[in-house]
Amino acid sequence: MKKVYKSSLLIIAMAAGAFHASAQRDNRLNEEHVVSVVVNESEATADEVEKAFRQNAPESPNDNAMPRFAIVGKNNKFYLGLGAQFLGEAVFDWGDKMPSAVLMVPSSIEPSAPGNRSDLRFGWQSSNIYMNIVALPNTEDQIGVFLKLNFFGKDNSVKVYHLYAKYRGLQVGYNTGLFTDGAAMPFTLDFEDAAGYPFLTMFNASWTQHFTKNLTGAIGIDAPTVSFTCSSTTEEVNQRIPTVPMYLQYGWGDGSHVRLSGMVRPLMYRDLTAAKNRVLTGGGVQLSGVTPVVGNLSAQFNAVYGKGIASYIQDDNGLGFDAVATTHSGEMKMPETMGLTGALTYQFSDKVSSNLVYSHVTNWFDSDARMAADTYRYGDYVAANVIWAINKFASVGLEYDYGHRMSTSGTSRHTNRLQCQMAVTF
Repeated sequence: MKKVYKSSLLIIAMAAGAFHASAQRDNRLNEEHVVSVVVNESEATADEVEKAFRQNAPESPNDNAMPRFAIVGKNNKFYLGLGAQFLGEAVFDWGDKMPSAVLMVPSSIEPSAPGNRSDLRFGWQSSNIYMNIVALPNTEDQIGVFLKLNFFGKDNSVKVYHLYAKYRGLQVGYNTGLFTDGAAMPFTLDFEDAAGYPFLTMFNASWTQHFTKNLTGAIGIDAPTVSFTCSSTTEEVNQRIPTVPMYLQYGWGDGSHVRLSGMVRPLMYRDLTAAKNRVLTGGGVQLSGVTPVVGNLSAQFNAVYGKGIASYIQDDNGLGFDAVATTHSGEMKMPETMGLTGALTYQFSDKVSSNLVYSHVTNWFDSDARMAADTYRYGDYVAANVIWAINKFASVGLEYDYGHRMSTSGTSRHTNRLQCQMAVTF
């Protein structure tokens, strides 16, 4: 089965090369002509301000970063946009238990207690406040700062979701790293999004270089964070070596691209038997992109595979799969992880669009790995939605989500979710 999964990388690459037009994307959070200049000390147009904000914003279509109102400083020295987005959701679940009312995470599915096979809940924690600032816009020395807060902190407190600065090709701060192709990420009402997609927020720094009009490359470093499953003879230690991600991307048309990414990820642990630290070297490869199919139909795709990269995969994050202890005293190994994601977007009109998403994640553990019987082996994620942008301030959406979880012992669980979301953006 592993060979079949790996061969899909080649199939996707061949399919991606067959299209050469612009890709249609969901327009709810990527629409144009949404910024209004309320204080203008210069002669900047709203379109100029919007272009600068868009260059400074995160790439993910779920990551709203376009404030509806902006202030332009004297002599066109800076643009300041302050925005907020309310995301209110009514969620009805049936099947096995999904702990979160906002996130659909197949790996976290729990058995339902008798009499509790369905549940009606409400969520708002993905609502956010953000600030988009661009200094010296439309010059070679343009500097951008972006800050975004949501409410996923302890007891629904405010939490920093993004905080970074951009100068020319340099970006430094708290954000997703280069191994996340945000522009190719599917759009879902579910805040977690595709289970097998690489999406990890951490402190990182990167440099992006445009070689030609169509070809772009980047390299960076990610702060060293890990999630281990240790034993009585192994122990987690402070990490000293950062992860090094990189990519090459070819883009064409209006937002279409194909990206080949890679990373080298050293992991350090303590061998208590030998009383010394040891280093495991892992890494991964990824193919991703967005491309038109026909008419208003476009596709997004992603395939990722590697060893020691589980923390980067949404459904595996925090499960202790970067490295696991074995039955041999003082030894740890890195499991293999694979994620596959495919999505279709259809643009019915300027205001109505629909998305269909499927994502799969698999973890392979060696036979001598010290893992619990209910350890997450693989999972599936499905989302289907319809989005109606009422105007530039308000939109509504309806989505069906499905999650499936299979453990190493063969225990299977699944759950279903129907959610309705109201979004108000300023």
